Amino acid sequence: MRKKIESLEELNTLLGDDSFDMNFWGARNGLEQLAWHLLAHRCFDPTVLKEGTREKVEVARDADEVSLQNYIDEMKARYNDYYTADNQELREWLTTTPLENIAAYTTYFVRRNEIDRVSNYYDAAQDHYADHWKTFRDFERGDISGREFVETFYKQVDELNAHVAEGKQLGLTMDEIVLHDAMWGLLPSAFDPDLTALAREIHKEALRQLPSHPYIWSEKGKQAYAPKMLRHAAHKLEEKGFDIGFSKQQYTIEQGYLLDYFSQLYWREADAKPED
Repeated sequence: MRKKIESLEELNTLLGDDSFDMNFWGARNGLEQLAWHLLAHRCFDPTVLKEGTREKVEVARDADEVSLQNYIDEMKARYNDYYTADNQELREWLTTTPLENIAAYTTYFVRRNEIDRVSNYYDAAQDHYADHWKTFRDFERGDISGREFVETFYKQVDELNAHVAEGKQLGLTMDEIVLHDAMWGLLPSAFDPDLTALAREIHKEALRQLPSHPYIWSEKGKQAYAPKMLRHAAHKLEEKGFDIGFSKQQYTIEQGYLLDYFSQLYWREADAKPED
């Protein structure tokens, strides 16, 4: 009977053997699922993953007639719970394996999963990750190593996690942290005391202004609620000396973040309290 994969070292050895294969239904832990993924269900040739150049990668994609996006969608559907930024077992392997190109392509999928997690809820975090998207292209061109790409991504993860932890230490809820950063306009290096107080105040008012029973949830209802709360937030910000361009009728990223924030708050409440 085949030996169970129980260590990162065994995983490296098996992935380094082009002849190794396994069946997903026989996978008995996360490391075996990862091996099955990369070897039995890949769209990249092992040689490309180990040596990797942009030209070779494109040839391999065409040869297998599998698009990168289709592969990402399949990975999300099957392994959403494993390919996450907070999976420490996976992170340890990605940051230590000598198979750096395999690690880089795997991190590409983890990164997409992490962006999907924060998208449509935490715009500042989404843009925090998006600002460093160019590094994957740098990897494909050979400008940076696979290890550098992996380390760049996890550096961003650590920065975001540290920021959220700081907000929670200040007593903010996750909603209030997201609101603070929406008003700031990006992921800040520290929490602003005035914006921290405003986040608490505006979030409380946003909850109070949500429709009351009977619940009427619709696109029309959201369009009435979200812009109203944006006006309220802009007025409160102006009182504290923060200008997000609202009174000047100038679009700013802060306005976009806030409108998305209140829209998501509306629909989340709608999901929790369906119309009677």
